[in-house]
Amino acid sequence: MNRIIVIVALAFAAVQPAPSEAATVGLECDAGTAQAGGEAPNLHGHWDFLMIPRGTPSFGLMSIGFVGAEYGGSLAPVRTAPVVLRKISLTGNDVRIVVASREGDVLFDGKLSAKGDFMCGTVTYHGGETFPMVAQKRPSTYQSPSQASRTR
Repeated sequence: MNRIIVIVALAFAAVQPAPSEAATVGLECDAGTAQAGGEAPNLHGHWDFLMIPRGTPSFGLMSIGFVGAEYGGSLAPVRTAPVVLRKISLTGNDVRIVVASREGDVLFDGKLSAKGDFMCGTVTYHGGETFPMVAQKRPSTYQSPSQASRTR
């Protein structure tokens, strides 16, 4: 169901209205509940994202990898230059990403799906504005070591 929401949102956002028309894009977020017990999901990989700042769809690629035992990465929106993901934390299915910018940190607070392949939540800019964002992990055959094995 989550993939359908992302696909519909992407398809809707791809249709650009005439300048005189107002565009409204809504995102629904049902990431499901985290699985009890077991190993935490591995965020390593490429994620397609859709963010909607001030009503304008913004697509891009988020790449997450390991820097030692911690996550790090980059966010590359289609319309702007890439930025650094300074801190990425996962507690249960709660995800927090701190994005570096010249004006100050931009925060993403969201939920990770039970399967670990979809996240959705809210981006908070340095001025306090908030916008919805969803991201879906691209399938990959590469299996990086888990975060837990990197701390041993």
